[in-house]
Amino acid sequence: MATYSYGGCIEQAYKVNWKIKDVLGKVDFDLNRPWLPADLSGSGDIFCLNPEEKQKLTHVEMGAYVHLVGFLETFIAPLMVDLALDSDGSDSQAFEALANFASEEVKHMHLFREVGRRIDARLGFPLQRADGQNEVAQAVLSRSKGAVLLLTAAIEWFTQQHYVSSMNPSDGLDPLTREVFRCHWMEEAQHARLDHLEGLRLFKDMTVLERGEAVEDFVWLLATLDGLLERQSLLDGLNLERHLGRTFTDRERTEILDSLLKAKRHCFIESGLSHPNFLELYLSVTTASQQARVLGAVRLLLQRQPFHWTPPTEPSPRGREHYL
Repeated sequence: MATYSYGGCIEQAYKVNWKIKDVLGKVDFDLNRPWLPADLSGSGDIFCLNPEEKQKLTHVEMGAYVHLVGFLETFIAPLMVDLALDSDGSDSQAFEALANFASEEVKHMHLFREVGRRIDARLGFPLQRADGQNEVAQAVLSRSKGAVLLLTAAIEWFTQQHYVSSMNPSDGLDPLTREVFRCHWMEEAQHARLDHLEGLRLFKDMTVLERGEAVEDFVWLLATLDGLLERQSLLDGLNLERHLGRTFTDRERTEILDSLLKAKRHCFIESGLSHPNFLELYLSVTTASQQARVLGAVRLLLQRQPFHWTPPTEPSPRGREHYL
């Protein structure tokens, strides 16, 4: 059983704190290297692309990955401010740790925006990215705070896993990718522990009805996240066509989109929900019947087929109907 503390989290946070300028320095992305590991980009499962095209896909998918992580942090930062205020000054260490958590999330959002600008500059064109961060954040934060915290915990733990299991061991990966996510990993380690502490605190004070509402909202949040992943996958297909300078056949489009969405669902949903540390929190605050409800919903979600894109004659519309 985890034995985290607010004091330990804030102490470690101050030890590993970094500045964006020190992370990025003057190093740029190398077009001759992959920018994201194959298991995170989905490049390994696409047979219609040759090795050079698969490497270029990792460039596009690095842009999508940093955008999506930054997108999700848009609601995590205000959630932590709210939780810090909940402490009402009665626990100074909790307030300090959560306020610092929020501050670091804002820093991460700035980091990923700057990384995105560097990616666009290196590729020579602006990638299309799913928009509506503020609107989605408002919709997410309107749901049960317990549900939002469960989703946040899953997100924090999957970022830990992605760096430790995929990015760090990948010797051929672009050095800038590894450095960006090494620094992100160091600070997110404290965030994941704080999610655990706050999750236990919140659910302890909930009624049976409130816990049930939190579980239903958690299912809604996962479906909303899946819609966002689908929307970005559609845009990534268009981005890849532009990066490669060719138009895909219908069969290629189907294979590429299926692989991109499968990889994103694994990255942003499955790897978080299956992380042992997330499960320790989740299983301790939900009942067996609630867990079965979530499991069934997730299975249906992951089996759902994506909308296959039709290349537009004009830039793709920026509507958000897929995920709101």
